[in-house]
Amino acid sequence: MQPGGTIDVQITIRPTIGLHIKTGQVEIACTEQWWSKETPAASGDGKLEIQPVLPQPLVQSFISDTEFTNTTPVVRYARIQIPKDCLPTIHGSVAQVAWQLSARLEIENAGAITASREVTVLTSPVVKTGRSVAALTEEARFTDCTLALVLVNDAAGAGGYLEGELRAGMKNSKHVRDVRVELHSAESAGERNAASIREKVSLVSNLKLSPTEEPYVWAFSLPVPEQTLPTVKSGHTTVSWRLKAVVDTEETSDAYHVEREIQIFTSA
Repeated sequence: MQPGGTIDVQITIRPTIGLHIKTGQVEIACTEQWWSKETPAASGDGKLEIQPVLPQPLVQSFISDTEFTNTTPVVRYARIQIPKDCLPTIHGSVAQVAWQLSARLEIENAGAITASREVTVLTSPVVKTGRSVAALTEEARFTDCTLALVLVNDAAGAGGYLEGELRAGMKNSKHVRDVRVELHSAESAGERNAASIREKVSLVSNLKLSPTEEPYVWAFSLPVPEQTLPTVKSGHTTVSWRLKAVVDTEETSDAYHVEREIQIFTSA
């Protein structure tokens, strides 16, 4: 389900004779969790906060003031719309945004019955057409080499691919242990943070790079995990992604690298 889309709900009621339903409603709600500190200098990760995201719950009625005279199941339908500008579902290491759909029956002389299930809200694809090679290129210059990350795309969906070339122009000869590209994610939820390498592809290893007229060029296709988090930035929750290309030599403890922020979305 994407922001702005609708959810069609089917509710089946299996009544007893004489059951009197006062009202029946479906509701969709969103909660976000994060950690807060009373002061910036306070120790620890802070206090866990779980708050509703929507200004008010989205509610749709599907039955009212109905008394049943037999036990035949009754089916009712409701349709509810997801807001266009809303946070998507996020289940990360620290970042958590959850959407829940609930159906509630208010029954005369018997209180209420509620059934709930989580729904997944995705993010829309990012379309950027007609961009130049320069707009999709990131460079980093070092004493001994220059690296250029030339991308085909800097936005991809879960289960898709990030593709491009890594170009290395050498000023001095170096023995290289590994040339690779990595996909990094970073999360923050208030005062808590988490970072990880989500995917890694080695392009070449154990070779000598020498100064040449033309740069060394390695093409790559890096898969984006199917189960992953979308790029998000809100008041409390942030998820960011970056693609990092690394030339790891034996001579330096800090590998030569170039990186670029990218965007990940969760819908097809």
